[in-house]
Amino acid sequence: MEQLTGLHHLTAITSDANKNYDFYTRIMGMRLLKKTVNQDDINAYHTFFGDEMASAGNDLTFFDFNSPHKAVPGTNSISSVGLRVPSDKALDYWVERFNKFEIEHEGIDSVFGIKGIRFKDFDGLKLRLISDEINGGFAPGVPNTHSDVPKENAIVGLATMEIMVRHDDIQHNFLTKDLGFTHTDTDGSMKRYETGPGGNSSSIHVIKNQTLGNEIQGAGAVHHLALRVPNDEVLNEWVTKMREKMYPNSGYVERHYFQSLYTRIGSILYEFATDTPGFTVDEPIETLGEKLSLPPFLEDQRTHIEKTVRPFDTKRVNYGL
Repeated sequence: MEQLTGLHHLTAITSDANKNYDFYTRIMGMRLLKKTVNQDDINAYHTFFGDEMASAGNDLTFFDFNSPHKAVPGTNSISSVGLRVPSDKALDYWVERFNKFEIEHEGIDSVFGIKGIRFKDFDGLKLRLISDEINGGFAPGVPNTHSDVPKENAIVGLATMEIMVRHDDIQHNFLTKDLGFTHTDTDGSMKRYETGPGGNSSSIHVIKNQTLGNEIQGAGAVHHLALRVPNDEVLNEWVTKMREKMYPNSGYVERHYFQSLYTRIGSILYEFATDTPGFTVDEPIETLGEKLSLPPFLEDQRTHIEKTVRPFDTKRVNYGL
């Protein structure tokens, strides 16, 4: 099996696609790459945020389910979302920016010697900005040219994700024996795992917690974590392996912008997603995300979808002016 190279995307749940768009473009300085719908629930938006060039492996995405209840945090969940910034110095900038915008945060911390800042978005989603000072992993993305965040401080991709579970041996065995991750470090109840080039772009932390109740999903929770594979051929090899292991799985799924495979291990939903063809398959890179994009197999439902989802303006704004 070809080794997984790292994180592909992370999908969370938001209560309001418009407010979410404003938060992640205006405050966090990310670029909206795609405004489409959840292909399994076409009444909900699916928005994708990333870097200037829509580089593979850098996408934070959201489902806008119809009036979801607020998530109740707990164990057996993907409990923290990592985002890469270039350096330790960039974290100082973000402390000031969070204070300016009155964003709840915990100041600069260190996990396995890597500095970061824990904070929450307006839905209560738990995130952590993580410094690439020591080891970023695969090449960082290109900063958004339409943001007022200086490029030396900009978010340049996904970083270490944290999974909190009641029984960490299930995740340990899946990550190391089935996916080929390496267990690189332990700190109390937290274990660090890396794949591909290692570093922030290709790491997962698993935290054992048997005191909290199970998370109840809703707005502010993570839906699933996607891992990166290069193409269809490699994805089909993973389909075969998941079937041979008799893990519950979706089989090969055509998502138009990439192809996918889903499997649930314990309480955690994993996806394997291809780097290709990418978001420019149906839109020019200059205007990504400005209109509602639908895969060909949903085009015949466009009229219904446009009447159902709440319209909002995503014409690109240059906040740096």
